[in-house]
Amino acid sequence: MLAFADAHLDIAWSSLANGRDFVAGHPDAALGLPDLLRGGVTLACATVFTAKHDEDETPAEVADQQLAYYDALPARSGGKVIWPADVMDVGTCTPGDRVCLTGLIEGCEPLSKVEDLKPLYKRGVRVVGLTWNRKNRWAGGCESDAGLSAEGRDLVKEIDRLGMVHDVSHLSRTSVDDLLATARGPVIASHVGADAVLSHARNLTDAHLKAVAQRGGVVALVLYSGFLAEGRATLDDTLRHLLHMLEICGASGVGIGSDFDGGFGREDLPTGIRTAADLPKIADGLRKRGVSEGDVAKICGGNLRRVLTSVM
Repeated sequence: MLAFADAHLDIAWSSLANGRDFVAGHPDAALGLPDLLRGGVTLACATVFTAKHDEDETPAEVADQQLAYYDALPARSGGKVIWPADVMDVGTCTPGDRVCLTGLIEGCEPLSKVEDLKPLYKRGVRVVGLTWNRKNRWAGGCESDAGLSAEGRDLVKEIDRLGMVHDVSHLSRTSVDDLLATARGPVIASHVGADAVLSHARNLTDAHLKAVAQRGGVVALVLYSGFLAEGRATLDDTLRHLLHMLEICGASGVGIGSDFDGGFGREDLPTGIRTAADLPKIADGLRKRGVSEGDVAKICGGNLRRVLTSVM
């Protein structure tokens, strides 16, 4: 079985917001541990997402709740979930056996100052996206034209100092430029599409795709139809984005970041993909379009493993 890695799973947010049991799985959810195991997912970025928090709670409180959820998963899953994973865990994890998780903060609203990042690092967060769609104190989101603030540049330097990965997925294009000019550490886009295939503020231009890949990073394809096609996407639409990314970034610069259950339902996934158990269909589609087995293995998991284990 091919070993997959997924750059973006809203496990805690989806489970807590919807009252779903991630370990047991849920009949209405695309995201659940049984489906991840059936799909061969061995490594994933598990998000800390607070942009849609309840008004009577602060983002920092929501972040703490979500991290506590991840802290409990190894025991609740009978060892099927490893959190936070280290290099040895990832290296010995086989498809269908266990899933290794590392933390990704999607929007730095929980931070009131740069120094607040270090405690999150100590709790397992290794990937940092400065903002969600909206502008915040750190950077401009994709709904704005703003770049990094002075505080945002300082936070980028702290991310580098701690040895973490930068995620450009939700940044404005100006902020992507600013981050690429400021950051010295590894950069990924955890869940995006190709703007040249479907023009959208959440998709990356060819110049940004190439820039991330040239730094040794990974551009991971999202599986949300709204970023892939006009109307509901098909598997062909999904592969069109991946093949374009492959052309621009090369085989070592492309991955998958499904964003399963990230605020949308199964009806917004490409046709033929209902849960993480269907990820092998993407690998089969790449093979049918002439992508070599070695490159399929890189795209589906090897590239992301390389970047994430470099900061574990």
